Amino acid sequence: MAAARSVVNRPAPYSAGITQSSFCPGVSMLNAAAIAKPIMAARPKFTRAQAAGPELATVSSAEETRDKYTLIKRPGKSRYEVAPGMQWEFFTAGAQALTRFGSAAFVSGNLSNFRARPAKPIELYEFEGCPFCRKVREAVTILDIDAIFYPCPQGGPTYRPKAKELSGKSQFPFMIDPNTGTSMLESDDIIKYLFDKYGDGNIPLPLQLGAVTTLTAGIGLAPRMGAGSRYRAAKKPDKILELWAYEASPFCKLVREKLVELELPHLYHSVARNSPKRKELTDKWNTDFQVPYLEDPNTGTALFETDDINKYLERTYAL
Repeated sequence: MAAARSVVNRPAPYSAGITQSSFCPGVSMLNAAAIAKPIMAARPKFTRAQAAGPELATVSSAEETRDKYTLIKRPGKSRYEVAPGMQWEFFTAGAQALTRFGSAAFVSGNLSNFRARPAKPIELYEFEGCPFCRKVREAVTILDIDAIFYPCPQGGPTYRPKAKELSGKSQFPFMIDPNTGTSMLESDDIIKYLFDKYGDGNIPLPLQLGAVTTLTAGIGLAPRMGAGSRYRAAKKPDKILELWAYEASPFCKLVREKLVELELPHLYHSVARNSPKRKELTDKWNTDFQVPYLEDPNTGTALFETDDINKYLERTYAL
């Protein structure tokens, strides 16, 4: 029998007119003139711990990866090379890393002092075009933990309604920790929980600045014009895809946008600079480090390179 989940759903703080409920359900820009109000949500009804969804089927060694997957093309010689015709996409995707001053480019320097590592991946219902979701993804990256992302783009038929069923609100991000049975709304609460449970309790300054943190994340989204926020019709995979990436990389952001728009759930292996998991990735195919890297257990396909991954996702899943 599944353990009962404890629900943490605190009132939203006053924050210069920026609230998660007003911003993240849609894709409109921040409304500085709005008046923030505390949100007192009704306690959600958890009719089931988790609705039936794609299967998570991971491999644990380089040998298993090579047996199970076909690598379409080895990574290019330069990890920073931009594919022809993608210069503007890369430039606009990189804006958020600049406005966030490189937050989540590195894992925490205190990994050896962290209290625990989650035995099961954290589950996050979120979407790429939401600054509050960006904050939580930065925390995941800094803590060097893996997470299953269930994309909730506007108009998505699957995971946005499911998140509302589970949490009682159309508000993102929404987190479930299967290791503790905890379910939680509010990005700042989620960040505090993650650092208390899986870190050393010390939240990095870039994630402690309240409205400034949210504004810098939101401003960085503007050049992408809502990419990663709206659903496009797609086939549902039987198994969860796996992506090796990290939040500060514009190359990874472009792939994440595609995964969210097509509502493709994916296990996100966070591999920011100094992550010990980088070696696990390079050992898979005896390559130099490069991300993004995608494994699709539905087709046995493995790919490097942003442009190749996005073209593959379009061919395989877009309708």
